[in-house]
Amino acid sequence: MVMKKSKVAFALVALAAVAMIILVVARVQPHENDVPVRIGYFHGGRTFLFYRAYTNEYFQNAGLNVTLITKNLNGESFDEVPMDYSDIQNKTYYGKASGTDLIVEGLLKGEFEAATIGESAFITAAGNGAPIVAVARLGHDTKEKPGHAIIFRTGVQINSSADIRGKTLATRRSSGGSGALLDEFLLSEGLDPEKDVRIIEGLDEDVSEEMLRNGNIDGGFWHILALRRQVEANRAYIYRRMDWVNPELSQALLVFRKDFVQEHPDKVQRIVTEYSRRIRYEEGLPLQERMIRPGKYEDRALEMEMDFMGMNLPQCDYPPLVNSTLIYEFRDLLYKHGIIDRKTDLDAYVDNSFAQKAYELLQAV
Repeated sequence: MVMKKSKVAFALVALAAVAMIILVVARVQPHENDVPVRIGYFHGGRTFLFYRAYTNEYFQNAGLNVTLITKNLNGESFDEVPMDYSDIQNKTYYGKASGTDLIVEGLLKGEFEAATIGESAFITAAGNGAPIVAVARLGHDTKEKPGHAIIFRTGVQINSSADIRGKTLATRRSSGGSGALLDEFLLSEGLDPEKDVRIIEGLDEDVSEEMLRNGNIDGGFWHILALRRQVEANRAYIYRRMDWVNPELSQALLVFRKDFVQEHPDKVQRIVTEYSRRIRYEEGLPLQERMIRPGKYEDRALEMEMDFMGMNLPQCDYPPLVNSTLIYEFRDLLYKHGIIDRKTDLDAYVDNSFAQKAYELLQAV
């Protein structure tokens, strides 16, 4: 009898030991849902809807461990984007991380698994052979109400193309796209970008606004949120909304490292699906609700639409398929203006299967 009890006790101890090993292994080997997805993020009109999906916990509710990471204009380090909008609403230059210099670099170093980047940063990175793939289209300008325009400083009278000669124009910091679009504008006005004007490229947003106030620049190619502040303060006026090229060329993309897509396709799928779910939700809201302006200048990211002098915030498509035709068209534009030195085949850098499947999944609900 004593022998039987000792055997039973031994068996129980052995089972407890096995259970402990299983628990330890389970903690060492994280569940798929616990694998973090760090997304390098720039905060701007083209990414606001993705941000709203994040802060409204679409990814979290789908069991995803997603973190947006960004860097403020002139900031020293990357930090997590807070879930509470009130933490950033009074920071005018919040999240102005550069697509090529910072976000793509962090993506390639393994600091992020994914990133939100502009079309120029994507084309440049693909041209350099970066192991990335675009899986969804984010916000883009629309033909009906573009989100970019040429503005001039109040007091600088421009009545015709001839009046633009000799002026000093500026573009904001970007991966070259803004410079190419400004050059195209000048060509459409019958002007030579190299000879007829002075162009200052790559200015940070705060610097360009200060130079405009001080009269150091006469105007330039600006996006809607920055120019709205200047126009409403009577420091500038809109000369021409972007119509010299297809406004939809201006867009942002959600990209992942290819190795992460191969190792965690389910996570990529769920992220694209939840982003698509948010797009569908906002599309279903009444127009008057989408047009609500929650605050004045600093309450960015909550606005879904606006009608500011015939201009609107970038909009998102449902489903958010990457438009390869537009990507190639912008690639050719960058090549034409010497921003890139070769025309890379971009098909290997685009995968629309996730956006297409997201659409099918949501339509079945």
